[in-house]
Amino acid sequence: MGVVVEHILARLAEGGVRHLDETGLRVAGKLHWLHTICDTVFTHYRISAKRGAVPTFLTGGTIIHDHWKPYYAHMSGVDAHALCGAHHLRELKAIEEIEKEPWATEMSAVLHSANQLRCAAQDQGETELPELVRQGIVTRYMAILAKGLAFHERQPPLAKSPGTRGRKARRPGHNLLLRLRDYRDDVLRFIADFAVPFTNNQAEQDLRMMKLRMKISGTFRTLEGARVFADIRSVISTARKHRFNILEILTLSPPQIIARL
Repeated sequence: MGVVVEHILARLAEGGVRHLDETGLRVAGKLHWLHTICDTVFTHYRISAKRGAVPTFLTGGTIIHDHWKPYYAHMSGVDAHALCGAHHLRELKAIEEIEKEPWATEMSAVLHSANQLRCAAQDQGETELPELVRQGIVTRYMAILAKGLAFHERQPPLAKSPGTRGRKARRPGHNLLLRLRDYRDDVLRFIADFAVPFTNNQAEQDLRMMKLRMKISGTFRTLEGARVFADIRSVISTARKHRFNILEILTLSPPQIIARL
């Protein structure tokens, strides 16, 4: 399977839109990390002892993720980043319901509306939104950011615990506003590039089966066993995306599998 997995990884390494995500798992009694790189036709799983072992070898194209900072810090070879809209909507809902900050409701509406406009344009065969529509979305987005930041400027500062060092603490809504401001282009990349989806659901779906396996079967006893399992699942997931018969694929030799892919 190793040759097939290398082929899959090579197809994902350069260009295109790739989805990235990671999740923890136990191997030989210690915490390890399962990383995935995927698109609509290929899936690659990789086991690492470190969460920060992101795939720095990726080049070109766009990577979609949930704003975990090492993706920005260590992946300078890619052309662009895009941030998962579903993550933002979940955070905005929590800020709306728990923190009672009104700007969050308005930002959720803007992101939902932008995605609906993009989907409607795609359904009509368009490859981009009209410039005036894009500018209208950005203008509304920036106005809500300004309103939210002004709201937090009016709030009393949070008390720091005695002996705490570093920058002063910020409320969750304030932190999200700063991210939405500083990474605006990555948040809204889905309206600028129709090849980029609104969410990182592809990676989350590809990790779901692996998480289910962990819940049912528990931990891996050895690192080698975990890596073999990741390789096999890389091939199975890729074959499923190609609509191949899984049992048939697993009976073929590596060269035959590569030829089918």
